[in-house]
Amino acid sequence: MTRTVFVTGARGKTGREVVAQLAGRGDTEVRGGSSQAPQAPTTIAFDWRDQSTWPKAVGGADAIYLGRPDVQDSPELITQLIAAAPGAHIVLVSEQGAEQATPGGWVQQVEAAVTGSASRWTIVRPSWFQQVMTDPRYFLDAIRVHRRLVLSTGGTPIAWVDTRDIAAVAVQAILDPGTHHGKAYTVTGPEAVTLDGVATALSAVTGAQVTASDVPLDQAVAGMPPWLSEVVGDMYRRVHDGTFAAVSGDVEAVTGTRARAIGDFVTEHAAQWRA
Repeated sequence: MTRTVFVTGARGKTGREVVAQLAGRGDTEVRGGSSQAPQAPTTIAFDWRDQSTWPKAVGGADAIYLGRPDVQDSPELITQLIAAAPGAHIVLVSEQGAEQATPGGWVQQVEAAVTGSASRWTIVRPSWFQQVMTDPRYFLDAIRVHRRLVLSTGGTPIAWVDTRDIAAVAVQAILDPGTHHGKAYTVTGPEAVTLDGVATALSAVTGAQVTASDVPLDQAVAGMPPWLSEVVGDMYRRVHDGTFAAVSGDVEAVTGTRARAIGDFVTEHAAQWRA
């Protein structure tokens, strides 16, 4: 029996990997949704702000991979989308330590929109993505051009996780909802590494000195809209207090494969930082 899976953010860091890992399976029809112009792996138009695109995207879907939209009314949008796909197993990508976030705050509201509305659900709570190192919207150019790695951690390590491992956990939940319904998985790499440690690894593979710059929390959220400053500030506070340093074995427990380490990721992608 063929299962139909709708993937939001099909061109995003995790959505792209989910589509790739499901592609080619004879028992799965994958709809990769995106609001951007058609381009692989997008197969269907989907826009959170245009509900006319929703029925075709989620109609008849057995499962939905839900990359939360980072907008203020995300809880309301998610509740409405779930209502448009009754019975679908919702696999939500949240963040590590969401249960320790501000009580009743945006992060917890997003999760509650899923657990309170979906008949079947799984929550995936990843640590910081290793792929931010190769994304020009985040750290790629700062590393490649300026040889700096700038983040607010308070000197606390982070259990950086590869998006391929996040997707692998999500895919298992999608394919076996009976086993994974009602579960929340913390998805991390196999070790926690400080900002200085990552900079040292980058220096080794690029042959140039990369300097870690651990900025104050207030500087990290400067210029953000108030609601986003509150959400991101809360996340950084959990980085500082060690929440994102906790290493979980959930990747291996769910997939049977050990999570990829940040050091291996840096070695694999070294050419991208050698400008």
